[in-house]
Amino acid sequence: MIDPTSIGTALTTLAVIAVLVLAFGLAIISDMALRRREDRAERSRSEPEKLQNPVLQAPTGRAAANGHVPS
Repeated sequence: MIDPTSIGTALTTLAVIAVLVLAFGLAIISDMALRRREDRAERSRSEPEKLQNPVLQAPTGRAAANGHVPS
């Protein structure tokens, strides 16, 4: 027969391992997100300012508005 205390010990050990795996997994995801944010900030500092909206970069004349750009 199985000792009831060994089942409790096994469940406690399993819970501790699950919590550790979850904690390390969240730490890895958090670290990846932080590095990505830092990389974006570094890229934005090193690149010259650009217009982000492509509509603002489009020609604005009357002919261009109709899809005919003068050549």
